[in-house]
Amino acid sequence: MSLKSGTQRGNVIEINIGYTKVISVKLDLSLLKELDDTYRRYNFQSRSELIREALRLYLTLLQKYGREKLLQMLNGTEG
Repeated sequence: MSLKSGTQRGNVIEINIGYTKVISVKLDLSLLKELDDTYRRYNFQSRSELIREALRLYLTLLQKYGREKLLQMLNGTEG
């Protein structure tokens, strides 16, 4: 881990720790509660672990099915 390449922008501090990058995401409170409930229920170590896994899964499905088909599948409206 290297802290020497950290930068500060406003009230956000970025620290380069190798292979990861910190990003900021805004969530409404109900989605944040669902995220917290889910990561605890399924024994994820952190919110970040759940978000990374969810993003990997979503991106894999998106590449396989495309956005329209995937949204239909998730909404139960595929024909």
